[in-house]
Amino acid sequence: MSVTMRREGNTGYVEMDNPPVNAIGQAMRQGLKDAVAWAEKEMLDRVILSGKGRAFAAGADAKEFDGPPLEPHLPEILNAIDESFVPWVAAIHGVALGGGAEVAMACRMRIMTPDARIGLPEVTLGVIPGAGGTQRLPRLVGLEKALEMISTGTPLKAEDALAAKLVHAVADDPIDAAFMVNTEELGCIVPTWELPPPELDSTVIEAARSAVSEKAPGQIAPPRAIKVIETGLAMPFHDALPIERAAFIELRHGDQARALRHIFFAERGAKEDDKGIGARLLARYYEAAETVFMDGATPWEVDEAMEGFGFATGPFEAQDLSGLDVAPRHAAEEGRRVIPLMSRMLELGKLGKTAGAGWYRYPGGGGKVDDPIVADLAIEESHFAGRDRTDYSAEDIRHRLVFALINEAADILHEGLAERSAEIDVISVRDLGFPRWRGGVMYFADILGAARIVDDLNALAKEDPVAWRVSPLLSACATEGTPLSEATPG
Repeated sequence: MSVTMRREGNTGYVEMDNPPVNAIGQAMRQGLKDAVAWAEKEMLDRVILSGKGRAFAAGADAKEFDGPPLEPHLPEILNAIDESFVPWVAAIHGVALGGGAEVAMACRMRIMTPDARIGLPEVTLGVIPGAGGTQRLPRLVGLEKALEMISTGTPLKAEDALAAKLVHAVADDPIDAAFMVNTEELGCIVPTWELPPPELDSTVIEAARSAVSEKAPGQIAPPRAIKVIETGLAMPFHDALPIERAAFIELRHGDQARALRHIFFAERGAKEDDKGIGARLLARYYEAAETVFMDGATPWEVDEAMEGFGFATGPFEAQDLSGLDVAPRHAAEEGRRVIPLMSRMLELGKLGKTAGAGWYRYPGGGGKVDDPIVADLAIEESHFAGRDRTDYSAEDIRHRLVFALINEAADILHEGLAERSAEIDVISVRDLGFPRWRGGVMYFADILGAARIVDDLNALAKEDPVAWRVSPLLSACATEGTPLSEATPG
């Protein structure tokens, strides 16, 4: 049984039971629907809803992520709870996340343990709340707090949830506390759906959009969530829910949501990875960046291009933050082109932000400033090497750096340093800052396809046959039509 029901006096106890974290799947939704009907038939004074084990409920069941929505749907069940003449009280311990938080918000009252957390992290999986969360949360905590919570996906601790008025009380035993609430007091609490919506303050909304643009560039779910909140709050509650649901379904089947689900499951299945893999990837990434710099771009042009791809910081700023003297370097190899820029930087004492100067200058220890002296270094070294510089576009830069990462990652898997491509995806996101919403470097490579990658690498190899030598694993995948996700070492 995913949901159990029992009556003690005029109180109903409903418990969600789907180990380990009470994920809300079809059976649980049906159980909750049945529980609403049962409570009303029994004419109970209240229902106390809790979760068995270590959590209240941690959101949707992962087994249903990639399939079509299955009846009964959560929005209709939560409407039934919210509108029921029998008031429900959510007794929350552990976590109430995603659909779990939406279930709690549909209850008349919410009580949390001191160590519990509640939130709507859907944007971290490329979707938005799809069962009333975009409309109930603003009615409970106000517009600004709701925009922050939904657009970032950050959950609240119990004390913060209480301060935000998301929950009514914090108690060591929330089930007992729910039982002790005075019946008259419980009956006076206005159902969430009947609460007035907050005023649509355009300044607050635009501030949320700006924050999302800065902190989550390239991601489509956060700005979509803001739009759904704004649109929905301007109309009656029940008219807004289909708009929210349609956006949720659309995003759920989109490329970003699939990529984010991939990396989510890859992280859950990852063991403690060899840090040497991250160093290898970084070394090749930095080498490709420095080569592009020497041959025609500036560090700030490279950084801007990679931030446009989705990296939080570009490779040159990343080296400045960690220190140029400790940046991973690619192993020397016979015939491999030497890029002397790093050596020149170290000779000049440009060691990074802590030294006040690296690829950028940091006057007064503050923000970065483009350094024309550094730009001139590349022009000088190119002249000494007798090379003509090229005017690279942002797309050219991204192409070279991303393909360098893909080729190195394929070599790492070929050499057996990783057992599966998903391990490399986790490392690329965690250690390199590869955009999470792209699923990791190998997942992104599969979207491009091995055949295309090999063709492009062969074209690049005409200018440098050593640095751009095609990985044997990529060649095999291209020949056999096998995705990298199915490739094995050796």
